[in-house]
Amino acid sequence: MASALKQLASRLFSASADNEDASSGMDDTQLAAAVLMVEVARADFSEDAIERQAVELELEKAFGLTPSQIGELMHAASQRADDAASLHRFVSTINDSMSYADKLDVLTRLWRVAYADGKLDKHEEHLMRRFSDLLHIPHRDWIQRKLQVAPDA
Repeated sequence: MASALKQLASRLFSASADNEDASSGMDDTQLAAAVLMVEVARADFSEDAIERQAVELELEKAFGLTPSQIGELMHAASQRADDAASLHRFVSTINDSMSYADKLDVLTRLWRVAYADGKLDKHEEHLMRRFSDLLHIPHRDWIQRKLQVAPDA
């Protein structure tokens, strides 16, 4: 019974979140990438200004957004990350709407967020590996992108 209630609540929230995003004109792919970036920034259990700035910078570079658009996207992404029981919806959006080259670009941006504070936490690295697998990116490309971004490489 409790499981059924949770599923119903999840579906209702998901539908209202989809409607809210559609009414604000927010792009699903941008939101999905932003949620993954927010999750990487939070993976080390410390939210610091450096990682938040890195997410904002990567969103600006990737999508050419204005500061106010970035603020809206960050707010929505943080809310979705807080409320999500699973990141599958966001990964699926990226898989369905991006080419392999674009997914590699997202992976590189995720690595930049992970390394923004100058160190790579084991939880960040684990999450990066999960995202790479879910985005169907081979390990060799995961390593190559990691080494491109790593400060000590």
